[in-house]
Amino acid sequence: MKFPYLPTPPFPHFSTPYTPHPTPHTPHPTPYTPHPTPHTLHPTPHTPHPTPHTPHPTPYTLL
Repeated sequence: MKFPYLPTPPFPHFSTPYTPHPTPHTPHPTPYTPHPTPHTLHPTPHTPHPTPHTPHPTPYTLL
């Protein structure tokens, strides 16, 4: 069954040149504001506990 209201090829509206509407891409730059975390070094004061080295001299007995 043929429907008379359907367009018959060639479709005339396809002959119109396709003019793309260029969307101008305007980038909205997000200003990168770095929030600097101030790195506060908590210096652990290194207090060396000097182990007094008391040498126990082994008397070397010559044989």
